[in-house]
Amino acid sequence: MNGKWTKDKFEEHHEKHPEIWELFVTFALQAAKVRKHFSAKCIFHRVRWESQIVEDNPKYKIDDGWIAHYARKFMDEFPAHEGFFETRVRKDSYHND
Repeated sequence: MNGKWTKDKFEEHHEKHPEIWELFVTFALQAAKVRKHFSAKCIFHRVRWESQIVEDNPKYKIDDGWIAHYARKFMDEFPAHEGFFETRVRKDSYHND
């Protein structure tokens, strides 16, 4: 991993773009009502759809490198949904356990 998507850089990104987190949580909680497990990447694509198509914001870009960070953050902040997203241990990632 080249360090582009480290936990520290994720925190900076998250601070600058709280709207991504808000949409991610909204859609993840919606999915959790009907599914025991789901794809964080699918949630991310829904965030893209809402921001780029529904809101018609073509400059709104979200890098796939942040997906694992959002998935982990969601499960950390919503412990009842631990394991909702499958995650892997990644060097220099959100968690190093």
